[in-house]
Amino acid sequence: MSKSLVCFSLALTLLFASNGKAAEKGFVSLFNGKDLSSWQFRGQPAGLRVEEGCIYSGGADGGDLLWTEKEYGNYILRLEWMLSGVGNSGVLIRCTPDSAWDSGFEVQLLAPWTPWRDDLHCTGSIYGYVAVTNRPDETTGRWHQLEVVCDRKQIIIAVNGETCTWADMDRVESLRGKHLRGRIGLQGNHSDPQQWLKFRNLRLRDLDLDPDYVIRGFRDTDPRIQRDTHGAAVKLGDTIVPRLCSLIAEEDSLPSAGARKALFEIAALASAPDAPKALRDKVVQALKDQAGSSGSETLRTYLGWLLGLLGA
Repeated sequence: MSKSLVCFSLALTLLFASNGKAAEKGFVSLFNGKDLSSWQFRGQPAGLRVEEGCIYSGGADGGDLLWTEKEYGNYILRLEWMLSGVGNSGVLIRCTPDSAWDSGFEVQLLAPWTPWRDDLHCTGSIYGYVAVTNRPDETTGRWHQLEVVCDRKQIIIAVNGETCTWADMDRVESLRGKHLRGRIGLQGNHSDPQQWLKFRNLRLRDLDLDPDYVIRGFRDTDPRIQRDTHGAAVKLGDTIVPRLCSLIAEEDSLPSAGARKALFEIAALASAPDAPKALRDKVVQALKDQAGSSGSETLRTYLGWLLGLLGA
């Protein structure tokens, strides 16, 4: 892992482990506190239901898994949970629902009723893959805060504001083939029938909506990250055009080539016959702005060609 990547991941950890209001900027709620309309069930719907503004699962209710409707790649997930005395649950990360444990992994949430549960299987661990290095408080009957940072191949887990697990997927052989994007899942309580769990205050900051974050992915040599970065950049459209142009002007073979490809697709989508006029106008203006301010003849030539495709 490069020094710059370590520093960036550390900065994420320090920023998003904070409880201040500034650290919540960019977060959106995943649960409205009223119903599960933005989630999908596996198992009995009554097994994961809304009670008193929380997602509730009882041990005898047949709850299995609750999935987000959308897939996410790079993000910061925050939530609160509470377990009964023998509660057992988890949060699933970057999963395909029909092959959850093959595609992604589970962040364990466990009551401290089983002394034999070691650091590889306790709360905050990447269950069965990465042990905690700072075992968190597992006291039952009280609310705890969980934060999961998915920063490309870096996974950082914090409980109650303290980092407990940090994994580099390239350094953990069993994680190397795991997906880099997928759905987020909530596991129903699967201990004794009288036991229960609650979730509340689920919110997420999607890093793939941040142009400054996305642009860094073009410097990564991993083909999977390059592919995901390309997709995220194209979705951002005109908002990432200045940053793509900066990479193209560097004329470095890897990031420049990736930026050229993304910029071409943004222009192509904006030039499609069924593209909204507002979209085309935004892309044209962004390209013109960069063409007028760039000192790179290579970049100006490329932007002129793209503007020609757009009929501008």
